[in-house]
Amino acid sequence: MLRRNIELADVEIVTDRLILRPLGLIDLKPIAREFNERITRYMFPTAAKSAMDVAPFIADSLEGLNSNTNFQLAAVRRENREEFVGCLGLHKPHTITPELGIWIAEKFHHQGFGLEAIEGLCEWVTVEIEYDYLKYPVDRANAPSRRIPETLGGEIEDEYDRITADGRTLNIVEYRIYPETL
Repeated sequence: MLRRNIELADVEIVTDRLILRPLGLIDLKPIAREFNERITRYMFPTAAKSAMDVAPFIADSLEGLNSNTNFQLAAVRRENREEFVGCLGLHKPHTITPELGIWIAEKFHHQGFGLEAIEGLCEWVTVEIEYDYLKYPVDRANAPSRRIPETLGGEIEDEYDRITADGRTLNIVEYRIYPETL
């Protein structure tokens, strides 16, 4: 739950190499370009085939930002705000168990951008959100993404399967990251 009256649509988080800013229409084309089958391999959504596939996600994200029910962010390079790095979110920030999610464009893989983005978001959360723990669900086979909550002291607290819209089975391990580990 938010500790004070703020508008999520106005929040910007700055890390060493990134700016995490609310998702907007400007992100439609980069997401359509980068959200491909290799990115979605371990994710519930299916790959974008066109900008039209991304438009409902952008609309839902804007609605969530404006109603303070979903904090969906674009990560861009600090040195070049036009360079889209990926997308991350704090879902259900009004609850005591919000959920983290992230994906990073392929050309930025294995450079620490995912961890940096989630660390930046978690630092903001620690100050601005009252919570019991943060959920970080991830497919068991996605080792790079699993390292993020593990680095932040997260522990596996739940495991379940989830069937995607295109019929794939994801074997989810749900990490919980407690405030005292951040």
